[in-house]
Amino acid sequence: MKILLETLKLYCRKSEEIVHFGRNITFIHGTLSLGKSTIARLVDFCFGGSLELTTAVQRELLSVQLTLTIGERQVLIERDKGDGVAKVSWIEDDGEPITLLIRTKGDGPVVYGDDVVNLSDLLLRLLGYPIIRVRKRTGDDDSPMVRLSFRDLLKFCYLEQEQLDSSFFRLGQPVLAEKSKDALNFFAGYYSERLSTLQAEFDQARTDQRSKTEAAERIRVFLAQFGFASASQIDAEIVKNQFRLVDVQADLTASTNDFFRQTHFVDEQRVRLRQMSNQLDAEQETLEDLDRRVQEQRELRAELMSMKFKVARADRARSVLSGSAFENCPQCGQPLAVHRATEGSCYLCLQVVLPSSDEINPASISSDLEARLTDIEQAIRRHAIARKRQLERIVKLVEDKDRLDRDVSELLSGYETDRAARSRQAEREVAEIEERIRFLNRVKAMPGAVTEMLAEADKLSEVISRLEREIRQEQMRLSKADENFSALGANFLEALIATHVPGVGPKDTVNINRRTLIPEIWPEGDETAAYSFFTAGSGGKKTLFTICFALALHRTAAIKGMPVPSLLIIDTPLKNITPDINPELVAAFYKYLYRIAETDLLNHQIVIIDQALVEPSPESALDFVDRLMTEDDPEHPPLISYYHGP
Repeated sequence: MKILLETLKLYCRKSEEIVHFGRNITFIHGTLSLGKSTIARLVDFCFGGSLELTTAVQRELLSVQLTLTIGERQVLIERDKGDGVAKVSWIEDDGEPITLLIRTKGDGPVVYGDDVVNLSDLLLRLLGYPIIRVRKRTGDDDSPMVRLSFRDLLKFCYLEQEQLDSSFFRLGQPVLAEKSKDALNFFAGYYSERLSTLQAEFDQARTDQRSKTEAAERIRVFLAQFGFASASQIDAEIVKNQFRLVDVQADLTASTNDFFRQTHFVDEQRVRLRQMSNQLDAEQETLEDLDRRVQEQRELRAELMSMKFKVARADRARSVLSGSAFENCPQCGQPLAVHRATEGSCYLCLQVVLPSSDEINPASISSDLEARLTDIEQAIRRHAIARKRQLERIVKLVEDKDRLDRDVSELLSGYETDRAARSRQAEREVAEIEERIRFLNRVKAMPGAVTEMLAEADKLSEVISRLEREIRQEQMRLSKADENFSALGANFLEALIATHVPGVGPKDTVNINRRTLIPEIWPEGDETAAYSFFTAGSGGKKTLFTICFALALHRTAAIKGMPVPSLLIIDTPLKNITPDINPELVAAFYKYLYRIAETDLLNHQIVIIDQALVEPSPESALDFVDRLMTEDDPEHPPLISYYHGP
C-alpha cells in the first residue's frame, strides 16, 4: 500500500503555510505549542479523521490541502475545516482527470465506481484494493459482514501522542478491538479478495436460504390454519363454493319469480283502483249535472214567482182603471182627439176592442203559474234528494278508494322491502362466494410456491456447503499468515531489544495471542511471568511497546510484502521518557529507527514529531527533511507563522 506524502498546505486567514515531507524521514521538532502535532492531525484530517480544534486551528485555519502519491497516482485531497466532505482529485490511467466530492464517513449512495460510498472506500480503491468486508464479530460465522475501513488500517500508521501509553492499537477496548484485530488479520494475510468474496457469497446464500425457509414456513402455517395446506384441499374448497354459488343464484332467481307472482294480486287491486277512480269521476260529473239542474229550476221558479206578482198587479190595475176616460195621453200628456177613434176600437190605443174571454184571465194565469211552480218545487225536491244520494255515493266511493289505495301501498311496500332484503342478502352472498373462489384460485398456487421455495432453499444448502469448503481451502491457503505473525513477533522482540526497553532480553520470547492478538513478553520463555502492554507498568515502557510494535509491523510488512500502508507517523515517540535521564535509550531508539529506515523500510515514509531533533548519521543515504518551529525565530516560524497565541 504505497502512500507517500508530499506537501501539506494550510489556508489560514492571513497566510498560506506549507509543509514539505521528505521521501524517507520527516522530522518535525521545536518547542511546545507551535503546531507540531497539528501537522499529523491535519494529515489524519485529510484521510477522513476528526480535527482537534485547538485555539489556533479554531481562530486561523480555513482549509487544508494534502498532496500525496497513492499507488502510482498523484492525488490531491482538499478539505475545509468543519466540513464532512472532502474533494479528491487525481488523474486516471487513461489520462482523464477526476475530481470527486465525497463524504468522509458513513454510508450513502455510491459516488464512484460500483461500490465507493465514502473517502475510505476511495482510498482503498486508489491503492488498488477492493472494499474490504469482514465479520462484525471475529470468529462468529453468523455475524454479518461489515466494512473494514481505511481508517481502521491507519490506526497502525498514525501513532497519536495521546494514545501511545493508553491504548495499544485499541486491542484492549471491547468493541474497537474487533476492528483492530480485523486489520491485523488483514495485514498478516488472513484476508484475500477471494476469501472476502467467498464469505460475502456464503453470507448471502445463508441469508437467502434462511429467508426462503422462514417465508415458506410462515406461508405453510398460514395456509394450514385455513385448511389450505395442499392444492387438493383448495380444489375441494373451490368445488364446494361453486356448488354453493349455484344454489344461491337459484334461490335468487326463485325469489324474483315469487315476487312477481305475489305482486299479481296487487296488480288486480291497482286495476280496481283505476276503475274506482273512473267511477268517482263519473259520479262527480253526475253531481255537477244535478247541481246545474237544481240551479236552473230554482231560477225558473223565481221567474214564475215574479210573473205571478206581475199578473196580480196587472189584474189590480185593470180593475182600478176599468172604465176610466183619458183626456190626455198618459204617456206624453197631450190632449186626446176623440174623433180619431172608430167605432168598436179603443180611443186610446186605437186597437179593436176584443170581446172579453173567460178562458184567459188573471185568475187562469195565476192558476197556471201556481201549477207550474208546484211542478218546479217537486222537481227541485226530487233533484235535491237525488243530489244527496249522489253525494253520499261519492263520499262512500272516495272512502273505498282511499282504503284500497292504502291497502295497495302497504302490499307493495311489504313485498318490495322483503324482496329487496332477501335479494341484497343473496347478491351479497353471491359476491362473497365469487370473491372467495377467485381468492382460492390465487391461493391455489401458493402450496406449489412453498414447495418450490423449499426446494430452492435445499439447493442453497449445496451452495452453502460448497462455499464452506472453498472458504476452508482459501483459509488453509492463507496459512502463511501464521508465518507472518511469527515474523511479527520476532521483529517486535528485536525492536524491544534494540531500543533497550527495560526488562527485555534476548532470551525472552514474544507470543502473540491468536485470539486477542495482543503480544506478550515471556521472560526467558516463561509463560507464567508473561506481561504485555497493559501490564508493562511505566508510561515510558508502554510508549516503547506501542512504537516498537508499529515498527515491527511495518518492517515485517516490508519484508513479507504484507498490505500495510507505507506511511508511519509517530507523534512524540519518546513520550514519558526524559532524554537527559535516559540518553542511551533515546540514542538506541533513533539508531534502530534509522537503521531499519535505511534497510527494510527504505520504501516507507516516516514522520517523526518530537521536541529535540535527532538526526541520522552523516553517512546516511536517507532523504531526511526536518522542520524546526520556534516562537521568535522568523527563519523557523510556528506552523501558522503569524500566530502567537495559546
